Amino acid sequence: MKRAADLRARRARWLSLALLLLVLVAVGVTSDAPSPKESTPVLDESALMQATFDEASIVAPTTIEQLQARIAAVLEREGVPGVGLALVDSEGLRWAGGVGVADLRTGRSVDADTQFRVASITKSVVALGVMRLVEQGRLELDQPLRELMPGVVPPSAWDSAAPVTLAHALEHTAGFDDMRLNEWYAEEGLAPRDALAINPRSRVARWQPGSRMSYSNPGYTIAGHAIELATGGTWNDYLEREVLRPLGMPTARFRRTPEFADRLATGYVGPAEAAVFRPIAHAPAGALLSSPRELAGLVRFWLRPGEEAAIVGPDSLARIERTATVPYRGPDTNYGLGNYGDVLHPVRARGHDGGLPGFLSCYRYFPDLGVGYVMLLNATHSPRAYVEIRALLFAYLTAGMRPLPRPPSAEPDPEAVAAATGYYGYASPRSELFGFIERATVGFRVRPDPGGIELEALLGGRTIPLVPTGDGGYRHAREGGTSIRLTTDAEGRRILAAGMAYLEAGPYAWARGRLLALQGALALIQLAPLWALGWALVAGIRRLRGRVLAPGEVALHAWPAAAGLAFMAMPILLMQIVRREAFTTATPLSIGLCVCTLVFAACSAAAVAEAVRAAVGRSLPLAARLVPSAAACACFGMTLYLLWHGIIGLRIWAW
Repeated sequence: MKRAADLRARRARWLSLALLLLVLVAVGVTSDAPSPKESTPVLDESALMQATFDEASIVAPTTIEQLQARIAAVLEREGVPGVGLALVDSEGLRWAGGVGVADLRTGRSVDADTQFRVASITKSVVALGVMRLVEQGRLELDQPLRELMPGVVPPSAWDSAAPVTLAHALEHTAGFDDMRLNEWYAEEGLAPRDALAINPRSRVARWQPGSRMSYSNPGYTIAGHAIELATGGTWNDYLEREVLRPLGMPTARFRRTPEFADRLATGYVGPAEAAVFRPIAHAPAGALLSSPRELAGLVRFWLRPGEEAAIVGPDSLARIERTATVPYRGPDTNYGLGNYGDVLHPVRARGHDGGLPGFLSCYRYFPDLGVGYVMLLNATHSPRAYVEIRALLFAYLTAGMRPLPRPPSAEPDPEAVAAATGYYGYASPRSELFGFIERATVGFRVRPDPGGIELEALLGGRTIPLVPTGDGGYRHAREGGTSIRLTTDAEGRRILAAGMAYLEAGPYAWARGRLLALQGALALIQLAPLWALGWALVAGIRRLRGRVLAPGEVALHAWPAAAGLAFMAMPILLMQIVRREAFTTATPLSIGLCVCTLVFAACSAAAVAEAVRAAVGRSLPLAARLVPSAAACACFGMTLYLLWHGIIGLRIWAW
């Protein structure tokens, strides 16, 4: 009997020591975790559109030299190597050039002809090509894709009532998920149909097509395939011949070529951290390489429609700027065909942005002012540089135009505000893999405000006052147009449309309760290893004084701690996978993430079993088992939550 007791005591000491080491390792690993500001490889940086900047405080540069000096100061402060710029007015190109360097290694300067990966600006070119074919009767925007390209879009429950059309794909209203992780990169020159075959699951309609917008890059690969079906040639040859060259873009292209290799800028994902050039699988969504001088031709085209290259007629141009596949009126940030609105400037603008590792791009034109700009950054780690340089460009272009047109405004309508008051939860996640996190954390309460309405964020409780613009529209006081619209969908449900986001009315108590439950569970899960560490230290001291551990006491603390460590390792592994872009195939990191989710689930099950055993056996007083038991329940509940959303056992390379 004594021998068995000694064996248990030695085992308890070893388990305590192992637990202590595990916690110390976890603390060390966590301190080395990459910053959340690390760049992620996406084809669109639409999140940047949510940034706010008080442009009224900008003192306008009066000369190009002053503008360049002010921009150089921003680049130096933010650690951004360089930026390519073009300024355009109704007369044509006013100025094109650059500030900073295109490559830190060689010191090569950015100039008007330096080429950048302009990413999702590619969509603007694709949309022009599609509309040219529509005008010629070779494509139809409203033709169901199952007829145009059988087998490319998986069947959905809405095929009979609302089949997915080419217009849905171009407006991001098809209900598609965004690119799955294993279809981000591929060999250069991959045909659209082959890219679409990599993972058809990204093109399953998640809700009725035409009911809401959710940004989805594969929709433009579908458009590229449609161009090939209509022309019998390749999508890139057609667009270069029929769109780029008429726009005055003689060297812009959709893949790297040796003759222009020395003109391509190097992108940076962090200060002095160069990005690797990886060709994207969905090339029609973001493969364009172009310079600021050449992209100025696209801006000039929109400032003088019909007077420049006769690519499409006025009706097609109006259609490109209009959202036509949803049954409700959207805000001024509406997405048309490769073209959307921007209200972050004091005057409404249109254009498109783009983002790839190391590159941020933006072009804007202001129809009411007759001016526009191109901004191409070769770094992705500084949103601040993005918004500040945009503000400087706008200030310079409009320096002699004061006063500027006033933003839309209307008198508050108390009845309309009362009808719209309530909670609205996010209902259009771009990526379904982590959409459950956005649904649980993103939402707003709409409340009356003396000047209009007030939005209160579900997470953090931040309040945002908005002023009315009419017909259910509202804007921030610094915005140049309507940024949200409170309206109803085709079935009469209350919705909030905000740029590329769609929120539906729902019960606030449920949303708040779910968020609090998740926050509480996360706190307990992260507390478990630290609590176990404290217990191990105290238990070790007591053991030296002769106290014998109760049966199951070590397991009661060890299993929740192990589950907590596994849980904390999951986001660290995921950030490393994204940072190293190690998600297209099975790698030690991605396999490790899969194993980590399974370990978390197994440890959580063991933890709750020990908690139940301790409660039934009453081997410890309630005060001693309260925290580890609560942590065990939190771990097990989180396991069920993650299992329901497909995270437990996630094979990220095959998702």
